[in-house]
Amino acid sequence: MAMLLKALIYLRVSTDKQAQKGLSIPVQKERCLQYAKDHGYEIDGETDIYIDEGESARTSNRPQFQILWERCRNDKTVKAVIFYDVSRLARNRIDFALIKQDLTKRGIQICSATEGIDNSPSGQMLEGVLSTVAEFFSLQGGEKVRSGMEQKVKEGWWATRASYGYKNVQEKPSTGKVRAWIEINWEEVKWVIRSFELFATGNYSTKTLAKQLQGEGMPVRKHKKSSGKIHASFVERMLRDKIYIGVIEWGGIVNPNGKHELFLDKHLFEKVQAILDARLGGGSRSRRLFSIPKPVSWCNECGSRMTVEEHTTSSGTLIRYLRCLKSKHGERVQCNQEYIHEDIILKQLKQLIKMVELPDEYVEKLRNKTKMLFADEQRLYEQARKDILNKIEDVKRQKKNLILQLIDKDRNSVSDLELYHNIKIELDVEEQRLNEQLAKSESQIVAAVRTVEIALALAENCFYAYEKVEPELKALMVRTFFKELLIQDKQIVQAVLNEPLDYLCRKKIQKYPVFNLAASCGGAPVRTPCLRSRSLRAFGTSFGA
Repeated sequence: MAMLLKALIYLRVSTDKQAQKGLSIPVQKERCLQYAKDHGYEIDGETDIYIDEGESARTSNRPQFQILWERCRNDKTVKAVIFYDVSRLARNRIDFALIKQDLTKRGIQICSATEGIDNSPSGQMLEGVLSTVAEFFSLQGGEKVRSGMEQKVKEGWWATRASYGYKNVQEKPSTGKVRAWIEINWEEVKWVIRSFELFATGNYSTKTLAKQLQGEGMPVRKHKKSSGKIHASFVERMLRDKIYIGVIEWGGIVNPNGKHELFLDKHLFEKVQAILDARLGGGSRSRRLFSIPKPVSWCNECGSRMTVEEHTTSSGTLIRYLRCLKSKHGERVQCNQEYIHEDIILKQLKQLIKMVELPDEYVEKLRNKTKMLFADEQRLYEQARKDILNKIEDVKRQKKNLILQLIDKDRNSVSDLELYHNIKIELDVEEQRLNEQLAKSESQIVAAVRTVEIALALAENCFYAYEKVEPELKALMVRTFFKELLIQDKQIVQAVLNEPLDYLCRKKIQKYPVFNLAASCGGAPVRTPCLRSRSLRAFGTSFGA
C-alpha cells in the first residue's frame, strides 16, 4: 500500500454573511477533506487543519495562516496545502503569487478543492484568472462598502466602530437591509464625563490622567490587541473626539450634524480643547505640565525650545521653572542658560500684553475701516437678498396661478391633477431652498460682524481680559498675540508678534521707545526688550496708518 502524503488544510471566513451563503467553516472543511481523500493526502484532524474566522484575505497577515506558513517552512513532510477556493487563500494577486512561489520552492503544492487548478498550462491559466477575479471582487466589495459608509456619514450617521461612550446597534427587519447606528453606552458614559472633568482642572496630563482612570477602575474594551491598560494615546484620542459634540468625521468627510444622542456639555469639551491646544501648540508635543508661556518660549542663546518643570523644596513648597532644552533637531547644543522661575516670566509677559493693547485712536481707525469694508459687503448682500426675495415672490405667484387653474377640478382630467401635484412639489422644494439660502446669508454676515467687534474689543482691552480669564484661555491669548518669546538671562529680550499686531504695535512702540521691562517688574535694570515685527505693507496702506 502506497504511503499517503502529508497535507495541511486552510479554512477561512471573514464575515457571518459568508457562512450564511454556504461558505461556512464546516462546508469548507468537508469539501477539503473529501479532496484530500480523493487525491491520496493524509490529514490529521487535530493538528493539520488551520482556521481563520473573521479575517480578511486582502493581506497575508492572518494568525492561523501565519502559523501554517511557518510550519511549511520547517516541516519537510508537508507536501500540499488544500483550501476551498483561491479567494480563501488570498484576494490579492501579488500575495497569491508570493505565497505560491514560496510554497512551490519548498516542494509544496497548493490545491483548490473546488476549482480544479493544477500544474498544466490550462490549470496555470485558470489559476491566474481566478486570483485576478478574487482580487476584482475584493476591491469591488471594498468600494461598495466605502461608498455606503460615506453616504451614512453624509446623512449624519456613524459608520464604523463606536467611540468610547457609545455602542454599535443593529436591527435586521424581516424585509430590507440591516440598519445600523450608535447609542449611548451608559456604563462608559460616566467615565467619558469623568475624564473631561478631571482634565479640565488643568492638573493632569494625558499620561497622569490615564494612570488616574486606571486606578479608579475605568473599564477597557476587550479586543484582540487589548492589553487591558489605559494609555495616554487613548486618553488624548478620547478628549479630541468631536463625536461628543455631534460632529462626525470619517474618510475625509466632516458632518457637524450627527444624528446620535449627545451627553457631554459643549463648553466642557471646548475648555478641554483649549488646554490641549495650549500644551501641544507650536509644534511642542510635551504632555508633562501645563504652562502659559511655554508653547511660544525659545532660548535666545542657542535657539532651543523652553520647557517647564516642577520641583518641591525641603519645606514642601512647589516651584515651577522654565528651562532651555539645549537641543535642536534632536542634537545636543552648548548653552549656558540657567533655570528660570516661571513667575518671573509671567510678570514680564503681563507687561508685554499691556504693550500689545491698542490705544483708542488705533481701535477707532480700525473700526471705521471695518465699517467701510462691511459697507461694501452689505451692499452686495442687500442686492443678493433682494434677488432671493424676488425669486421667492416669483415662486409664490406660480403656485397661486397653479391653484387658480385648478379651482374647478371637475373640468380637469386625472392627468392634469397629477401634473398639478408634481409642479406644486417642485415649487415647494424651490421655495424652501431659497428661504434656506436667505437665512444662511443673513447668519453669515451677522457672525462676521460679531467676530470683528469681539476682536476689536479684545484689542482695546486685552490686558483686562488676560487678567480675568482662566489659565487655559490665558495660554490661548498668548499664542494668539505672540509668535515667539525669546528668553535670555531670565528676561524676555524679544517678542515676535503675530499679524496684524506685528504692524500695529510696532507703530505704537515707536511712540514709547523707553520701556524698561525688568524695572517695571521689580527687577534690576536691563536692556529694553523689543517687539519685533514683519512689515505688513498691504494692510498698512489700506489702513492709512
